Amino acid sequence: MDILKSIARNAAAEGNRVAFTSRAGSLTYAQLWEKSGRLAGRIDAQMGDNRDPVIVYGHKDPMMLICFLACVRSGRAYCPMDTNMPEDRLTSVAREIGNPLILIAHPEGCGLLGTKASAAACSQAERSAQANNNAQAELSEQTDNITQTEFPETEHKVISYDELRRITETSGEPGQSTPETALRACSGEDVFYIIFTSGSTGKPKGVQITADNLNGYLEWAVDLAGGIQHSRVFLNQAPYSFDLSVMDLYLSLATCGKIVSIDRELQNDIPKMIDFLSLQHIEYWVSTPSFAELCMGEPSFSADRIPSIRAFLFCGEVLTNETARRLMERFPDAKVINTYGPTETTVCVTQVRITGAMVASDSPLPVGRPGPMTRIETDPETNEIIITGNTVSPGYYKDPGRTAKVFSECETNVGGSCGLTGASADGSDSSCGSCRSYRTGDKGYLDETGMLYCEGRLDHQIKLHGYRMELEDIEANLEKLPGVSRAVVAPSRSGGRIDFLTAFIIRDGDCITDDYAGRKAVRSGLRELVPAYMVPKKIRFVEKFPMTGNGKLDRKQLEAMS
Repeated sequence: MDILKSIARNAAAEGNRVAFTSRAGSLTYAQLWEKSGRLAGRIDAQMGDNRDPVIVYGHKDPMMLICFLACVRSGRAYCPMDTNMPEDRLTSVAREIGNPLILIAHPEGCGLLGTKASAAACSQAERSAQANNNAQAELSEQTDNITQTEFPETEHKVISYDELRRITETSGEPGQSTPETALRACSGEDVFYIIFTSGSTGKPKGVQITADNLNGYLEWAVDLAGGIQHSRVFLNQAPYSFDLSVMDLYLSLATCGKIVSIDRELQNDIPKMIDFLSLQHIEYWVSTPSFAELCMGEPSFSADRIPSIRAFLFCGEVLTNETARRLMERFPDAKVINTYGPTETTVCVTQVRITGAMVASDSPLPVGRPGPMTRIETDPETNEIIITGNTVSPGYYKDPGRTAKVFSECETNVGGSCGLTGASADGSDSSCGSCRSYRTGDKGYLDETGMLYCEGRLDHQIKLHGYRMELEDIEANLEKLPGVSRAVVAPSRSGGRIDFLTAFIIRDGDCITDDYAGRKAVRSGLRELVPAYMVPKKIRFVEKFPMTGNGKLDRKQLEAMS
């Protein structure tokens, strides 16, 4: 699999097919390839020998995809930053990269960028762009449109949204080279994209994913849900700064599908969103389990309203038995696929189709088995999940210290083969030639059939009044109680220690009342299942759980509410 070659073939063979649509606009494959080629030439001409990553700032506009492909076609990694990112985070990432080019792929990007200096820079770029519409400019004049401005402690260059539109809609850009013949696109061990995730120290970690990582992932992922067929319709729910979006984005582009992207405003109006998705005939639903749970609060979220859904593809957090059961009831003909994998291993590395028997079991749902180019092991002492394979990242951007703590070269690959083999895109056998391992920080175990079960984070282990316990253990037992649909347990901290626990519960029906008697019933039921010291001091019933901008459960907000 070579994703850029696949997109080029799709553009040549089925150029009029829609590649992307959102409420902000649509793109055909031909338009995506042509526009990204123009911008790639412009980026390369402007940056010259500088191969630093490029920040792409925006939300669900078609310009985001154009910028992504333009960056990698010019031989530079892209770093997606969503408009929901606070200014401090954007500043921190820009400082980490050093002196980045920032592409504003959002029509309101200047205001959303946050700083007056940035807004002024965008305005200057837009004025320059308007002037260039009236006269043919030479390359030296064009570079004035890329304006230097400052974040605190760093410098960056900005290309405004209007200027991006002018570049991508104007053929024969002065100074633009022909991408197909003159540009060296990202390939092999070149970094393709960088996703910045939260770090335990408060400093974001830039996870580098290479072209080989992404292509290796896609070779395996096209077989998800029994095989992704040609020209299907994919939901994009996650922001592009969350690596779950890589699943729908590149699986769709690799198979000549259509990406239907829903913005935050639409996600906050579930009935309106369901109407929109019904008209778009969504076939592959890609989201976090939490987002699906939110949607199930709307009765019309069912096969009666969206009969086109073939499969639900979940990643990013735990899929509970109850969520899977309710989905299977509402969409009886759709497959429910559970996957697992950290950002550091390129989206996900395991998959399993959830069955009725799995849902009915008292055991948590499995997260699946890996493909032929991935090996899963667990540390015999801590049960930490260790992933080895061709989709494991080379490490964190400009952070060798953090990288050395969790990444390592596959020991058996030194001077030989680690034994991981699979089929190449041309059908020939392939073996792992640059294999790496990653310690995930997740706990789990493999059953006798090689099925992986994830048991939560090592860092979700807490100590309360001298007792060591797992929050997920308490949550799993709460969800065994009649009338409990979902449960999340959050610690309340004071003076650097944990004082007590609060259980946030979504009720299922009227089996439990929202009063003192209901809370007492929960405590009594839980005491039958766990030691008394694990029973939360406070019980709070809620309609829904808060979610992060990525669609994941927001444990930090719940902790603040405890």
